[in-house]
Amino acid sequence: MALNKAKLKVKVKGTATLSFLLILTTVTACSSSNDSSGNEGGGNAPSASTNANASGSPATSPAASGASGPEGKYDPPIEVTTVRAVNPAAEIAPGETLDQNVWTKTFESDLGIKVKNLWKVSTEQYQNKVAVMMASGDMPDFMDVDAQQFQTLVEAGSIADLTDVYDKYASEFTKNSFAGSGDLRLKAATIDGKIMGIPTNGGETNDTQLIFIRKDWLDNLGLQPPKTMDDINHIALAFTKNDPDKNGKNDTYGLSLDYNLFNGWSGLDGYFNGYHAYPFNPTKGTGTNLNFIKGADGKAQWADVQPEVKTALGKLADLFKQGAIYPEFSVIDGIKSAELVTSGKIGMAFGASFVPGWPLGNMYKDVPGSDWSIYPLVSSDDQPALAQSTTVLPSHYFVVSKKSEHPEAPILMLNTYMEKLYEHFDKNYHTVTVDGKDYGEFALSPISGNMPGINPKAADAVQAAMKSGDTSALNDEQKQYYDQVKKFEAGDKTMWGASKTWLEGGVFNLQGQYAANQQVFTSAYLGNPTPTMIAKGPSLRDEEVKMMTSIIMGSKPLDYFDEWAANWLASGGQGILDEVNASGMVQ
Repeated sequence: MALNKAKLKVKVKGTATLSFLLILTTVTACSSSNDSSGNEGGGNAPSASTNANASGSPATSPAASGASGPEGKYDPPIEVTTVRAVNPAAEIAPGETLDQNVWTKTFESDLGIKVKNLWKVSTEQYQNKVAVMMASGDMPDFMDVDAQQFQTLVEAGSIADLTDVYDKYASEFTKNSFAGSGDLRLKAATIDGKIMGIPTNGGETNDTQLIFIRKDWLDNLGLQPPKTMDDINHIALAFTKNDPDKNGKNDTYGLSLDYNLFNGWSGLDGYFNGYHAYPFNPTKGTGTNLNFIKGADGKAQWADVQPEVKTALGKLADLFKQGAIYPEFSVIDGIKSAELVTSGKIGMAFGASFVPGWPLGNMYKDVPGSDWSIYPLVSSDDQPALAQSTTVLPSHYFVVSKKSEHPEAPILMLNTYMEKLYEHFDKNYHTVTVDGKDYGEFALSPISGNMPGINPKAADAVQAAMKSGDTSALNDEQKQYYDQVKKFEAGDKTMWGASKTWLEGGVFNLQGQYAANQQVFTSAYLGNPTPTMIAKGPSLRDEEVKMMTSIIMGSKPLDYFDEWAANWLASGGQGILDEVNASGMVQ
């Protein structure tokens, strides 16, 4: 939903994937916050009486013709403030903006809530801008923050305890969306028994990686689909050396990679997983979203310093040395690596569920003869590979300023968001079509949530209907996916991504098999970032990026890994391990 959203921003962690309609769009927005000075116009709610709750934050009830629960409406309307992140490449439907769109109009008409964006910045600038705002103490009424910022705000006492307003104003459907993931998401937001934020993602495994390979290149070279990691490496070299596109030129590479290293597109997560290694520390990440494994002594160990990581790095270094990886990968981003792939220069990539929509979605139409197949992760030995997921726990939360006069307002907005997107599917809130072009509407909402497990279930329903020809059991959302697949079968090449998303052998079918076969790896640590993670995480992350990049590119020997691992422990890593193991949050 995380997914990443997408993004598509090339990292998809962290977003809930709603549907192929979402996958197709490039609109991305992080919901956000509200005014630190309090709610502007909030005093207009005639029956809203303010009382201090146990944490000292204001507790109010909306005035709405006597309504005092999830169905509440403010009359006269109130105004709440937030801040927004914008993907510079986002395409928004004509007539819509982040300030005025189908969502803001619905919140005002149905709930009496006017949303004011105090500022808007690009997604890359958002976290830094929020950090500066946090330091100033000038917060909006509600905003989106990452896990590290959430922990910092809790410790600073800047955000409201939402326990009572969640219990009173969250709809049953909203509450069930958290219960569906075993309450792990809400537990992550609960500090000392108090709900301090509302998770916007988590509960999903849509970030588990799959292998995307040019099937036409496999056919051209007479190669079989991979069954082992040795096969993966062999295919990568063959795609590099044996002219897979048959153009008579030595101009192709085997494996896509860019400076992000860990990513929902063109990342190394799945490659490492094939060697039973589970590192995760994205180049542009916070340095606090880390994977831990449980040792024989029951204590957590950091996944990134395990010997299996070194083994995989050695294999990657060999591929790079033989020319199978783009030589300038360390200075290109996900957009550039996508351009190399879609222009026919690279034939294999590891990625998450959104990849058939972006960046591969138009290749079937635009590059004659091209076709991609999708495969589950393969292993280096006789033990099955586990696909790592870092989206089971939330990475983003909505928090409410302690000064907000209406801490319940974002909860009421969340109820509407969940109802429109999940409880009663309404296409107008997913996608709008203008002059034959689809634009995503979901990301325009200033608040968001997700419903774990909805996509594999939809894929199962579509596949059943395709086999039986009976669509009566499909809901409106699933019927859309069914119609997209039927269009592809009728010759509409723009719907290639739909076929690779919803049909048997598609991304959600394969990811569902991971879950059914218990082949998903999740971190043994379930807590939020610890103090040392927050203090030391960014610098330790940068050292890891340098280490991995230098080993892959051959500027450092493979044994440099051991030196780096020792330095990690001495430079704050041991403190992180001590805090993690003392947290009581190791499973």
